[in-house]
Amino acid sequence: MIKPWKILLLTSLLLSLAFVTPIHVKAQDIPIEAELLPSQGGANTTILLRFTSTNSTFGNVQTADIFWDNSTIAFNAQGIQGANLAYNYNLTVPKEPPLSDIGDHAIRVDSTITGYGTVSFNFTFTVTEFVPSPEYIALNDTYTSLLTNYANILGNYTQLLSNFTELSANYTTLLAEYNNDTLNFNTLVSQYNVLSANYNSLSSAYNLLSTASANLTTLYGSLQADYQALNASYSNLAQNYRDLNAGQLAFSHNLNYILIIVIIPLAIVVVYLIFFKPKQNQKTLRGR
Repeated sequence: MIKPWKILLLTSLLLSLAFVTPIHVKAQDIPIEAELLPSQGGANTTILLRFTSTNSTFGNVQTADIFWDNSTIAFNAQGIQGANLAYNYNLTVPKEPPLSDIGDHAIRVDSTITGYGTVSFNFTFTVTEFVPSPEYIALNDTYTSLLTNYANILGNYTQLLSNFTELSANYTTLLAEYNNDTLNFNTLVSQYNVLSANYNSLSSAYNLLSTASANLTTLYGSLQADYQALNASYSNLAQNYRDLNAGQLAFSHNLNYILIIVIIPLAIVVVYLIFFKPKQNQKTLRGR
C-alpha cells in the first residue's frame, strides 16, 4: 500500500513539471514547432512564445498577430530571433478583466510563413492568481498614498498629542501660578489701598505742615528782622554798659578809698570810746 505522503509528493512533482514543460504545437504539414513557456502564472509572469522552423526550405514566424481570448493584444508584432534561430515573442497577462480572470485563456497567433502561407497557432495559458486591473492599480496607488499620508498624519497627530499633553501640563502649572499671582495681586491691591489711604493722610498732613512751614518761614523772617534789631540794640546797650561799667569802676575805687579814710578814724573813735573813755570815767569816780 502506497503511503499518503508518497502520493502527495508524486502529485507535487507532477504539478511542478507542468509549470516548466513546454507546450509544443505542431499542426499537420506546418514546418514550425511552437512553444509556450510557462503554461501558467500571474500578473508578473513573462510569457514566452517561441517558434522554431523544422524545414529550412520555409521561412519562420517573423511577424505575427497575437490574440488573447479573441482580443487583439499585438498586431503585426516583430519577432526577436534568438541564438538558435528561433523567433521569440514576449507577452504579459492583460490587466483588464475578464482577460485577466483566474482560469484558462486561449492565445492565438496568426502569421504568414514565407514559402508556405498563412498559419495559426493556438495555446492555453492558465492564470493562477489575481491580476489587478489599471483601475485597481490606480486605486491601490491612491490607497497606498492615502495610507502613507495617514501614517504621516498619525505621526503628526501623535506629535501634536504629545505637544498638547506637555502644553496641558504647562497650562496647569501656569494656571496654578496665575491663581497664586492673582491672590498675591489682590493682597497687594488691598495693601495698596491701605498705603494709598495712609498716603492721602500723610499728604494732607504734609499740606498742613507745608502751610505751617510757610507761616513759620514768614514768622522766622519777622523774628530774624526783630533779632537783627534787638542785636543792634544789644550792641548799643553793651557799649553803654561797658561805658557805664568803666565809670562805675572808677567811682567804686574812689568810694573805697573814701570809705577806708572815713572808717579808719571812725574805728579809732569807736575803740577809744569803748575802751578808753569808760576807764577815765571810772578813775574819776574813784577819785571822788
